[in-house]
Amino acid sequence: MFDSTTTDALEDVLATLVSDALSRDVPGSVAEEARTATRRAVGGSGGPVTAQERRRATAYFSAVVRRRLWRRSSPPRATARLVIESVVADLRAAGRCGADIWDELQRGWTQRVPSDVLDEYRAQLCR
Repeated sequence: MFDSTTTDALEDVLATLVSDALSRDVPGSVAEEARTATRRAVGGSGGPVTAQERRRATAYFSAVVRRRLWRRSSPPRATARLVIESVVADLRAAGRCGADIWDELQRGWTQRVPSDVLDEYRAQLCR
């Protein structure tokens, strides 16, 4: 999404985060709530954001989206995608390879997650 040389303004970072959220089936109202909350929390000078500010904005935005989706009866695909993203991130942090992560998803998540969401992760993990 971002690289270390990016020096966007906070509004550009937020626009990218909203666009990414919408592409992952997060409802527009949730993405906009996350944008507003992140803008309020992170603030900024209006100029380019530092890498640390970008990471903080990304983490805050993601936390707001997760919190909002858990509190609502959100589309199951959006909620499932967030759960699977968390599982994949945890397993990667533990040093598991893509094939091992896919095996874990197949064992524990096929009955709880829409098959098309799992198919997306299979395509990413089993390249």
